[in-house]
Amino acid sequence: MGFDVTIKGNTFPVKVSFKKMKQVRLKVFPSGEIHLSVPLDTPEEWIEKYLLEKTSWIEEKRDLFTQTKAIEKEEHFSSGTSTRILGRQLTVRVYPSNKKQILVEDGVLKVLTFEADQQRIDRQVNNWWQQTSRCYFQKVVDRLYPIIGKHGIEKPAVCVKKMSTLWGSCSRKNATVNLNYYLYKASAPCIEYVILHELIHFLYPHHNKDFYDLLTVHMPDWQERKKQLDYEYVLGI
Repeated sequence: MGFDVTIKGNTFPVKVSFKKMKQVRLKVFPSGEIHLSVPLDTPEEWIEKYLLEKTSWIEEKRDLFTQTKAIEKEEHFSSGTSTRILGRQLTVRVYPSNKKQILVEDGVLKVLTFEADQQRIDRQVNNWWQQTSRCYFQKVVDRLYPIIGKHGIEKPAVCVKKMSTLWGSCSRKNATVNLNYYLYKASAPCIEYVILHELIHFLYPHHNKDFYDLLTVHMPDWQERKKQLDYEYVLGI
């Protein structure tokens, strides 16, 4: 049996998964897809009633992602635009100030600046983003490094760069992990997945059984994290 919801006269399918779990989990993805996970013995009638009760919430989420998708692709950081940091949706607010500073408070990315030129404001935010994300990524690398360090692998340096096709890459020759500038938008579990993935490549260059066995031992839910990354975050924006 298929499940769906009707919003503003339009019908949207809902992917329902029956799992060994105690609680219900409803997710709306930026792509517009709607996923519902329920315990194995959940009656179909209950699911239909639940989706009907959640229709307004689903509509709100879909509308939010539609708006966010449009403004997240903006090239400039100005008041009213939006971005994400560590999975949280933030509204950008630019405030005149006699000093340059960037703060994250109460769902707002506050840009304090004495600059009036938009390109200079963008440069200020980009520089802050580059430095802050690198610091965060380095802490994750430091925490996960012992997984490969015990095999005699040198701790790699962290490099943050804008990439359009990859969340991360690594260079065994240069002992460097390259991480996408935009990865800082993702949630902490997704970032941990990308970094552990790249670290394990220092031991196993290819995606063979040994690679996935080690990844699974140290991150049993890596597939769920990868799925979240694929569904919720877009490369290059």
